Amino acid sequence: MINEKYEKYLHTEMYRVIDSIGVPHPYCITPKHVAVAADQFGGMLGEPAIIEAEKQGAVCCICKGKLSYKQHEQALLIEVKFNGELKDAPNLKEYLLSIKDMATEGKFAGFAFKQVTV
Repeated sequence: MINEKYEKYLHTEMYRVIDSIGVPHPYCITPKHVAVAADQFGGMLGEPAIIEAEKQGAVCCICKGKLSYKQHEQALLIEVKFNGELKDAPNLKEYLLSIKDMATEGKFAGFAFKQVTV
């Protein structure tokens, strides 16, 4: 099932936006983040709590602080219904160009792909 917030993107028989995904990887929360949220934000682990936790020494446990929370971006996840190499998928470039402006407005860093065999 497609998330409602991605329904606004053009979809075709072969291509549709189904979600977003963290790039270069998802920001991974640690117990320090949870403690800061619990102690200072009423248990709400949102962006303000994450940023404050970083100020107090918490880091993404995947990259161990090489990237800050703000440096972890999101890419649109495109479902591709095509058997074969992604580079050979017909009209993929045209599809991506058709949604590029909306993706840029949404502050997405780019695109990731999930291939589905048909």
